[in-house]
Amino acid sequence: MAPNAFAEQIFEVLSFSIDQACRELDWSNVSRDTLAFGFTQTDVSTSFSYAQRFDLTIAPNLSLCLHYRSFAPSGPFNALPAISRFEVILVEGDDVVKSYQNGFDEPSRGGDQTIWHELSFA
Repeated sequence: MAPNAFAEQIFEVLSFSIDQACRELDWSNVSRDTLAFGFTQTDVSTSFSYAQRFDLTIAPNLSLCLHYRSFAPSGPFNALPAISRFEVILVEGDDVVKSYQNGFDEPSRGGDQTIWHELSFA
C-alpha cells in the first residue's frame, strides 16, 4: 500500500474514532486507537488544561498528528463542565493536507460535590 493511502486510511479511522468519542463523551478510545497505530504520545498539559499530543511519521515527508485537550472554560472552582477538543491533521512536507476537528462538553455533575453547603457562618 502506498504511504499516502495508508495515511489517509489512518486519518479516516481516527476521524471516526473522534466522532465516536464525542457521542460517548469519553476520549479513551481515541487514545487507544492512536497507540494501536504506533503513534507516540506526549503530555503537553498546562496548569489550565489536560492535553496530549500523538505523532506518527508514515514516510520522511508524511505524518499524522492528533491533539487532545480538556479544559474548564470558567476556571478551576466553577461548576461549568469541562470541554474536550480533538484535532487530527495529515501533513505532507510543510503543508496540511487535511484536518478534522470535533469536541464535546463533559457531562455536568449533578448537585454540589463540595463541602461548602455544609459550612455555616451564622
